[in-house]
Amino acid sequence: MKNLFYFLSLIILISCSPKDTNNVNDIAEDSSKTLENISFSNKQIELAKIETANLEKRIISETIECSGTIEVLPGNIATISPFINGFIKTLYYFPGDRVEKGTKLASLQHPDFINLQQQYIEAKSQVDYYKEEYKRQGELTIENAASIKKTQKAKADYLSYESSYKSLKAQLEILGVNTQEIEKGNFVKEFILISPISGTVSHLNANTGAFVSPENYIYEIMNDVDLNLCLSIFEKDLFQIKVGQKIIFWSLNNNHKREAKVKRKGIKIDNINHTTLIYSKIKNESQQLKSGMFVNAQIYINEHEALTLPSEAIVDYNNESIIFVKNAEDFSFVKVKKGVEQDGIVEILEAKDNLLNSEIVIKGVYYLISKLDTKE
Repeated sequence: MKNLFYFLSLIILISCSPKDTNNVNDIAEDSSKTLENISFSNKQIELAKIETANLEKRIISETIECSGTIEVLPGNIATISPFINGFIKTLYYFPGDRVEKGTKLASLQHPDFINLQQQYIEAKSQVDYYKEEYKRQGELTIENAASIKKTQKAKADYLSYESSYKSLKAQLEILGVNTQEIEKGNFVKEFILISPISGTVSHLNANTGAFVSPENYIYEIMNDVDLNLCLSIFEKDLFQIKVGQKIIFWSLNNNHKREAKVKRKGIKIDNINHTTLIYSKIKNESQQLKSGMFVNAQIYINEHEALTLPSEAIVDYNNESIIFVKNAEDFSFVKVKKGVEQDGIVEILEAKDNLLNSEIVIKGVYYLISKLDTKE
């Protein structure tokens, strides 16, 4: 009865093969009847598509499954606000536009800006006057010791106005004004905002004609060439994570897998979720990754060299893991211990010496296990 069951099963399985189905009888009729060994003819091996290979040394590791998000590095995001109050005259860039460091983003106007230039000119003239006064009093002091107090006051006045002058000069230069032009009497009617970094405009927070103050930002710019991979790790797994370990990650809408390495580990545990964050800096030259994107990841731990086989070469039989070895004239099964499983590869533990050079069946194992079942 069991032979009949095997015969019918084998016909169904090989019926999808491009080979002539009449050859199925060759496998069924010529097979060995012993439990320990299974014999197939060369023709049967070809029909069953049996392939063999040796144990292969590979670098293999356990993995920790986790998830997280992609964020812009803090140093690669900039919010740009005016240094003084102003009304927006012109906006030169909009969300999605690429800008370079030093690019003119917007121009603004305000009466306070004109007053600042006026104060600068006045401070400049006062500095020139008190500088000369201080110099004159110093010369008089040499001839008259009684004028020392006047000299000290002249010095104090000069330094005070010089400080005010330098402060106004620095403010105007921050606003992008050429102070030499102002000193010639050429006042500037508008001041500009300059991009402090290269990147893409991610947000525009104003419109033409709007009043803005230093407390309100106008532009947000992100440089997403370098991004931060932030992964949430359970507290129980944290001790296994080390800087430099390999990370494989992929986004939810794209199964393309990318590689990174652990760069930093968080030190604070979330009291609710019992997780902490680990970080990795990643390149985004293709611009396919976006800030805020959710990702799944695997962190590779306990990396080591091991003897391995494809997972399809190992089957469970009578609650044990077995493989099939090709002998000179037949096949026999060997019990094995499995270790780490990773990407379709299984680590073989405690492999005996006689197994190291054996031809192990890696494809067509189903036919062998089916034949083993018919012998019981």
